[in-house]
Amino acid sequence: MTSVGSDLRRELLRQHSIKVIRHGQTPEGAYLAAPSFPTYRYSWFRDGSFIADAMDANGLHDSAAAFHQWVVNVLESELASVSASGGVLHTRYLPDGTHGSEEWPNFQLDGFGTWLWAYAGHVARTGHAPDSRGIAVVRGLADHLAERWSRPNFDCWEEHQREVHPSTLGALYAGFVAAAGLLGDRYYEGVADSVRSYLLEHGTHAGDGDRHFTKHIGSDAVDANLLWLALPYGVVGVSDPVYLATVDKVRRDLQDPGGGVHRYAQDTYYGGGSWLLLTADLAQVHLALGQRHEAERLLAWVEAQADPNGDMPEQVATHVNDPDYVPHWEKTWGASAKPLLWSHAAYLRLVAALASQ
Repeated sequence: MTSVGSDLRRELLRQHSIKVIRHGQTPEGAYLAAPSFPTYRYSWFRDGSFIADAMDANGLHDSAAAFHQWVVNVLESELASVSASGGVLHTRYLPDGTHGSEEWPNFQLDGFGTWLWAYAGHVARTGHAPDSRGIAVVRGLADHLAERWSRPNFDCWEEHQREVHPSTLGALYAGFVAAAGLLGDRYYEGVADSVRSYLLEHGTHAGDGDRHFTKHIGSDAVDANLLWLALPYGVVGVSDPVYLATVDKVRRDLQDPGGGVHRYAQDTYYGGGSWLLLTADLAQVHLALGQRHEAERLLAWVEAQADPNGDMPEQVATHVNDPDYVPHWEKTWGASAKPLLWSHAAYLRLVAALASQ
């Protein structure tokens, strides 16, 4: 394929990704994680925040603004309810802000930190400062998180609820930094510093090799979500030695020869295949390290996973950790989610990052 042909295909896929996200955004502003996959016909703050950031990165600020306003509307009610009951914030919502009837693991904090990070980014890009309701929600959420940040909770994959996860701590660090900027209150900078110090002290492992960040405190394994500690959460820079050792271990332990990246080594969800969004995020790391050729290679891998319509799945089963679990999950929930808005968002964020260099 010629360079012109490749550029045209990339632009068509970029436009299709925007279309997929717009079609997956409800009139209320919520992003449905995967509208054609019944279990994912909800909006998660985690997914939605990355999706909103992708739309902002591609100049589609109206879509991002609608999502952030929806979050403010939901949290205004939810924070009041949690304050009165002493409960925990739910992690996924129907477009009308209700919780749905299914049982779900709800004590997971990373999505709220990620939303604060994305909201601050939206404000910085657009210059549209939060109104009084937005300010009240940011402060209420930051205070809620400040009381709970060190507690074990479900990770970003909604698993391992009895652990403390460095990736979650990274999201919370970014959220407190964002809250400090949005509110002009240095108290939250102090909380962010405490989170970062705790992460750096407890969330690493050396063993027989270089020190690296770990999947959870007390583990020696890695999870691809640790890539986010530098990009976008900013706990450390991409050239930090511990981070570089983590990236190297992610590549050794979790990356397929073709480029696709697994979540973690023991993952069996749909067999534990390769995730498009994680592969795109690893490409962002390579780009930040000045390794554009490798970033382009991983981008091409992501593009190759799109079906003829341009729809991108959550994961692909060309290399899996445990093939026996593929039919199990297909029987339980059907084929792996497609299109997944977060996959398209990670693609859009990567394409925008490449275009900016």
